Amino acid sequence: MRGVAGLVLITAAACAGSAKPNTGPERKPVGTDGSELEQDPHLPGGTGNTPDGSNENRPSSDHRADFQPCEPSIEDHKPGNYDRYSFEDAKTGLVGFKTSSGAIVIPARFKFAYEFGDGGIAAAVDGTTPFVFIDSTGKTIAKAYAYDNGPDYFEEGLARIVDPRGKVGYIDTTGKIVIAPQFDDAASFCHGKAEVAAGGKTYVIDKAGKTVAP
Repeated sequence: MRGVAGLVLITAAACAGSAKPNTGPERKPVGTDGSELEQDPHLPGGTGNTPDGSNENRPSSDHRADFQPCEPSIEDHKPGNYDRYSFEDAKTGLVGFKTSSGAIVIPARFKFAYEFGDGGIAAAVDGTTPFVFIDSTGKTIAKAYAYDNGPDYFEEGLARIVDPRGKVGYIDTTGKIVIAPQFDDAASFCHGKAEVAAGGKTYVIDKAGKTVAP
């Protein structure tokens, strides 16, 4: 569960064919006041359904015998990467980032924000999108795929993103879009593969976005 204290992210990495792998306790993003943030049920991944609200053709490993579960992974980004430290504005309760010298480089405008990773990307909750990935200047890199009631985890160096059409793609830890959004839904990568859904069919891709199995 992604919590405010510690910012330790614990996830059982997806079996490549599972769009909603078992990660243990449900993660609930919370604001700085401790209140639970409401999730948009229409976002891909928000309910485990495809964008139109149906389960049909959602990537699932239930029928696949060629996938083996990935081991649990832990993401623990300590404050200070790229000289960015999250802080809470006492008046608004919103979160921004300061440097080690105390200079505000990203104004407090997020309902919640996670610490920056080694690649210079942080996940944040802006309350509108609601989940985004930002760079060290505060620029929104992409809308994050909603997973487990929060912005998607990076698994094997990739996280899912969603474009304005609702199509799903993948971004790396530096903010580069490595697989352009084109899928109706998609699972996390595991063992170098991920199952995706598009055009009413599911199939398996590699990290280059090439189809490797029907």
